[in-house]
Amino acid sequence: MKKARTISVLTVALVLALSMAAFAWNDGVYVGKANGHNGPITLQVTVEGGKITAIEVLEHKETPFLGDAGFTVIDAIIEAQSTDVDVITGASVTSRAVLAAVKDALGGLTDGTYTGEGRGFKSTISVEVVIEGGKIAAINVLSQDETPVLSDAAFNTIPGAIIEAQSTDVDVVTGATGTSKGIIEAVNNALSK
Repeated sequence: MKKARTISVLTVALVLALSMAAFAWNDGVYVGKANGHNGPITLQVTVEGGKITAIEVLEHKETPFLGDAGFTVIDAIIEAQSTDVDVITGASVTSRAVLAAVKDALGGLTDGTYTGEGRGFKSTISVEVVIEGGKIAAINVLSQDETPVLSDAAFNTIPGAIIEAQSTDVDVVTGATGTSKGIIEAVNNALSK
């Protein structure tokens, strides 16, 4: 049982890593806001070539010297191309707020309908992702040739979970792992366009 749990955790970690690696942001300049220790922190995030190239602090009320260390997390975000970085000890509230503001800035998606493909357990899965008001409003499976019954749980669960989370950072369905990964990959592929 312990070995199965370890394998499950490793599988989820791998899917998350692949999901983040496959995701690219639309080029542009985005503004995000989150509450810091002493008030809101407003950041401007620049994306070029699908990558974060700059993060500029527009406004904050953090304590000089103490809060300043929290802003050093910006370099780690740009280097990792992800907000999945460590917070700064001694300035954890500020650094968490910086992470939240970057997530807020990059969370907005351009309205439209996008298609993408991912490799399922035994077939290519094609999806259509509908973005409305900067959020994922619908995920429709256009084509697939996965094993009926075995893959049904993934098709019934994963799209709804992604819409609810507004992220592809969702758990795979046990017993339909390959299909789950294929749906997640297809959505990431659609959102990277």
